[in-house]
Amino acid sequence: MTRAHLIALQAACEAEMDLSVCSGCVACSLRCAKGVPATHAEWQTLQTYIANLSETDYASLQEVLTQNKMVDLGDEVSVEMCRYWNVTTQTCAVYSARPLVCRLLGHVEWLPCPIEKVTHLVPTSKALALMQAYSQEERRTFEEWER
Repeated sequence: MTRAHLIALQAACEAEMDLSVCSGCVACSLRCAKGVPATHAEWQTLQTYIANLSETDYASLQEVLTQNKMVDLGDEVSVEMCRYWNVTTQTCAVYSARPLVCRLLGHVEWLPCPIEKVTHLVPTSKALALMQAYSQEERRTFEEWER
């Protein structure tokens, strides 16, 4: 499976997504926990995105990276959020460069919208083909790629 084939499958799946229903919604955010898997290509895309930020946006990102990422869910349950999750604004600091798993949240059968706002899911056959190709790629967490 070539990288170009993976990109084509991802584009086909993204074409099926209606992101307008997600605008301003953070219901999926509890899935934005530490340990997000990303391919090397996704990691490089993220690094390029960060390198091209304005000074102001880069400074804001640095503030996000230093936030306490532990979120108390109650009943003595806490979750450590993704390093790029802004716990103050409840937004992703790298949203436009986020990895595939983040892009699929709410739009595939196995990662459904927690408030059922997304009514049109990516067809399972397309999503499975994408995941089969994606599974051939080496994936590591952001922290692991950074090392």
